[in-house]
Amino acid sequence: MSLFYKLGGLTIKTDDFFDDYAKHHLSFYETAKTDDVDVSYHIHTNCEHITPPSGMLITEVNSRQWFMMPDGGYAFVDYDRTLSDDIINMVVCAPDLKKVEAWFCPSSVMNLAADRRPYYMIHEVLRYALLPAGGTIIHASSLASDGKGLLFSAPSGTGKSTHTRLWTKYVPGTKIVNDDMPIVRMQGNTPYLYGAPWSGKNTIHENVAVPLSAIIFIERSTNCELIPMDKMDAVWELIKAIRKPVVPALAEKNLDVVSRIVENTPFYRLRCDMSEEAVKTSMQAL
Repeated sequence: MSLFYKLGGLTIKTDDFFDDYAKHHLSFYETAKTDDVDVSYHIHTNCEHITPPSGMLITEVNSRQWFMMPDGGYAFVDYDRTLSDDIINMVVCAPDLKKVEAWFCPSSVMNLAADRRPYYMIHEVLRYALLPAGGTIIHASSLASDGKGLLFSAPSGTGKSTHTRLWTKYVPGTKIVNDDMPIVRMQGNTPYLYGAPWSGKNTIHENVAVPLSAIIFIERSTNCELIPMDKMDAVWELIKAIRKPVVPALAEKNLDVVSRIVENTPFYRLRCDMSEEAVKTSMQAL
């Protein structure tokens, strides 16, 4: 059976190989069955002795090998030598990233009680499939208020999630769009903020799409102030908040998306404590 979802404005078609946890979180983004899909995923589970791809090896990072396929597409394979000499996961993408096929070894090989690899693979490949469509996934906590979006980024432990929760406390009608990995996608010259089911350990997300008013980088301070950032500073901070593709062609697309977001979005540094005053200060970005 095929399932259909709307993620980042893209229509996704996928085989049904998800447990109850994954189905619950994906259910927020269900859409009608259609032949007009942007990305289709075909999933194979319980695969014994997965055959490596026929492409040219590009690089290896953290036990993942990346390949360029003969047709111009991409592939990656994952190993865990402590468990098996065989491939544990393999993903092959068409050159335009619109067709994806994935193979997973039996969950028993990895001693998995709940096998959510297909669920997280959808997210993994979506990072790359969004790039040609002007989109990306940013490490941040994000919210929607009064029909507008704000995105707060910072190193883990700085307090970005705490800050967005303060908004829900002090600003009626505020929704947390995604607490860890929201989607931002350009629509013409307007950046849009989208919810997505993958949202870190807190799993807080909403199926929301709103124009993005600003991206704000939080720094802890005893005083509260919102400081506009120049474009070059914004580029470097945004790059740090996005997982960088290791494949050169995808890395180039990633930089193009970063450039478009920076050119069309206000960026700020928010120096603040965790108080109502911090919320009032960041509200200036709306």
